[in-house]
Amino acid sequence: MYDGDYDKPRSAGRKWLTRSLGAALALAVVGGALYGGYRWTQTQYYVGTKDGHVALYQGIDQDLGWVSLSKVKKDHPEIELKYLPPYQQKQVEGTITQDSLGRAKAKISELSVQATACRKNEERREASAQAAARAAAAEKARKAAEGDSKTTEKPPTTASPAPGPTLSEEEQKLASNCGKQ
Repeated sequence: MYDGDYDKPRSAGRKWLTRSLGAALALAVVGGALYGGYRWTQTQYYVGTKDGHVALYQGIDQDLGWVSLSKVKKDHPEIELKYLPPYQQKQVEGTITQDSLGRAKAKISELSVQATACRKNEERREASAQAAARAAAAEKARKAAEGDSKTTEKPPTTASPAPGPTLSEEEQKLASNCGKQ
């Protein structure tokens, strides 16, 4: 007759060991997945903003709790957002994702050329406005110095070069985008 004496209950130590190994395995799988996911994010690149200018970031534009999944790879303070056309400013502020470092650098170069063209264009407009103001002031002073004398002789005029920096052919094409939505 069988009265159950042959069934030995598991010892408490063995239960603890099994549960610990199971928990350790689960933590290892979750930890490995998190590490693998983080490593993948570090193969991604995007163009974004930093302190009013363009920067190249490595990673993705997300935070996982208190851990940022991106870092600045290369800062570009020479490419100020204010010199980009508004539509490009919005693109950069929303981040421009690229799947490789080479493509991200190419996008930075494209933005740099555009920002340089717009900056030079603005400098030319400012220099032109200042030159026009100086010419008007000089004309006013000349008329005041003439007083009431009625001479019909006019001073000779000479052609002056356009004030401000010169734009290359490519920059002239890109300057037409400046200020456009």
